[in-house]
Formats: sequence, structure tokens, C-alpha cells
Amino acid sequence: METMTITIESDSGTRMRFQVDHEPRFNLRSEEVDGLRSTVRTVESTLAEPDEGRMCLVLAQLTSESILETLPAEDEEEAGP
Repeated sequence: METMTITIESDSGTRMRFQVDHEPRFNLRSEEVDGLRSTVRTVESTLAEPDEGRMCLVLAQLTSESILETLPAEDEEEAGP
């Protein structure tokens, strides 16, 4: 299982930190990776304004999705540069 920490901080002092644990989910019939199984925990939450909490959650979701999209496929990693 791999762990990633995402921290989002606003100019007004709101800060949220999330820890994401993820591991590949395998298709047992073909032994190929069939996706990721993830767990997200809030490690730190300091809200300067109540409305900023919702914004931080949306940004965290977008950030983690964009990170996962940019990861190379396993067959690309093996091929190398």
C-alpha cells in the first residue's frame, strides 16, 4: 500500500491535509491491475471561514484525480525511456 499526503492552504488561513492510502486492485482472472482501492483520511483541518471547507474538499478530490491520471500505465513504466 502506498501513501500520499495532500495539503491545501488558502491565503485566509484555511488549511486541510489529507492522507491517501492506495493500493492496486487486481483482476484475479488475469492478474492485471483493474484499478486502485483508496482510503482518504483528514489529518488536519483548520478553517478560517466555514465555506472554505467545502472548497478544500473539492480541490483535494480534483488534485488526487489529476495525480492518478498522470501516472504512467504499468506497461509504460516497464518499457522505460
